[in-house]
Amino acid sequence: MYFILFLVILVAFIHQNNRIGKLEESIKKSGKVAVKSTEQPLQAAPAAPAVSSSPVLTQAIPAANSVKSDISSEEVSGRILGRIGIAAVIIGVAFFLKYAFDNNWVGPEGRVAIGILIGIAVMGMGQYLRKKYLQYSDLLMGGGLAILYVSVFSSYALYHLVDPMFAFMGMIVVTAIGVFLSIANATVVLSYIAFIGAFLSPVLIGVTNLGEFITFTYITILNAGILGILLYKRWTNLILCGLVGTWFIFGTWMVALYTNEMLIPTLLFVLVQFLIFTASSVFRIIVEKAKAVEIDYFVMTTTALSFALVCYQILMPEYKHYVSLGSVLVAGFYILIALIAYKENSSDRTLNVFLPGLAVSFLTVAVPIEFSGPWIAAWWFVEAVVLYILASSSSSRGFQIMGVIVYICGLFDLFYYLITFRKTAEFVVFFNGPFVMIMMAVVVAYAIAFMYYRYGSASTEIQQRGLSVFVLMANILTLYAFTTQITAYYELQQIGDITNTQIRNWSNTSVSVLWALYAAMLTSVGFAKRFVTVRYMGLTLFMITAFKVVVDIWSLGEIYRIISFIVFGIIALSASFVYVKYRDRLKGIDNTSNQ
Repeated sequence: MYFILFLVILVAFIHQNNRIGKLEESIKKSGKVAVKSTEQPLQAAPAAPAVSSSPVLTQAIPAANSVKSDISSEEVSGRILGRIGIAAVIIGVAFFLKYAFDNNWVGPEGRVAIGILIGIAVMGMGQYLRKKYLQYSDLLMGGGLAILYVSVFSSYALYHLVDPMFAFMGMIVVTAIGVFLSIANATVVLSYIAFIGAFLSPVLIGVTNLGEFITFTYITILNAGILGILLYKRWTNLILCGLVGTWFIFGTWMVALYTNEMLIPTLLFVLVQFLIFTASSVFRIIVEKAKAVEIDYFVMTTTALSFALVCYQILMPEYKHYVSLGSVLVAGFYILIALIAYKENSSDRTLNVFLPGLAVSFLTVAVPIEFSGPWIAAWWFVEAVVLYILASSSSSRGFQIMGVIVYICGLFDLFYYLITFRKTAEFVVFFNGPFVMIMMAVVVAYAIAFMYYRYGSASTEIQQRGLSVFVLMANILTLYAFTTQITAYYELQQIGDITNTQIRNWSNTSVSVLWALYAAMLTSVGFAKRFVTVRYMGLTLFMITAFKVVVDIWSLGEIYRIISFIVFGIIALSASFVYVKYRDRLKGIDNTSNQ
């Protein structure tokens, strides 16, 4: 669930970012066009009299445009007629063959042979016409390749002339011919047809007839071939053919035929496909320093999600330790890719958020699989620190963003633990799980704040904001931790279910004193260290404490009212004296922070 949530957020972010990028490019292009359109009349103005004084020239211009228009329309009409003619011939030949087959003029062997010969002839004709008629060539060669696939399949499925393996090998030969011709002729259309037929072959022959090992090996070879073609010819969209074909065949087999005996081969197959499809996008992004496009994000997201779901399905719950370990290893793999991508292609800001996001998705989902209770929050806090260390060492904004997300997830799990926690007889104040976990969150918040302070961020504004937020969070958690422990201490002094008014009064008084002392400490630290944010936090806490004291006096006894007001008043007066004595220095601090 965590994994899917991360990926949904990332995909939505990538989609919106790409749309904004395209909009910016279109605005830039329209701006260039507008500039050119305003410049051309200024340059053409001196020649206007010459054009107007020559009626022959004036009439020749529209005439030339009409000729160009006539040529374009004739060319389009010729193409349409050509396609209609080719379709008519193919249909006529098909009817003739059907008539011949229905009258038993040709036996099964002859029918298959005729189909193969027609396919070869059509492809040969397409190759012959390639130099002069490129579009017709692609049409003929694609049709010929399809005829070959159908002919080979018919020899097995319709006429039972060959066994499944022989027919499968025949389809492999047809695929190899199509791929070779597509590369030689630089036509991606023929390559699409070849690979579509190649992925349909196991479906048509039947995976049960071929066996899982042959099918897995065959699909792996096809995807490796697609990766090679993609790297050589830069036909990026071809990877979609492999992705759809692979998961269609594998998904069908997984639902219908998977058994526990196939666990190891299935894991190896899925892992190899994961590496192939990831490499298809990573190579362009890292090696060629190309900006990632929507198809890259789609392939990487689909690959990661499919790999995670398959492993979870076949390994949980019996092998949950391997699932969590595998998630950590995959997260490390994505972290490595993210660091390399940032180093080689730092200008692609969207990518440098997306890749850390994938890494964090796997790393985050491994924690609840392996652990339970407060350990989930503990490991997420550790993960947040690791991400900020990576962000500091690589200056990657993506790892900072993911660190914030993981820390917030840790806080949610922490407060769920605090809400569901029940005190037992062994509960000891300041030596219990809730206090330790809250203080761990405090330490992590201070550690992250220090990294903002020491290493900075993408901008000074982001650095100051991050520093202030995490310092504020750390102090709120600290105050909450000590307040709950004081309250718990006095709760333990009560006997049974009888509420002791005196104990409750001591509890409220102690909390008020704690808050006042903490406010004074914040004010002093903020003043001494020139942290305006911390000083304002102290002042705010003073006001909250004053309000609490006023509210509490209605329920406190007379002695507790006296103690609360006197202690709070002394602390507040001390802080006020510091402000009055050093007001000139405070003004200097405020002016410096504003600049």
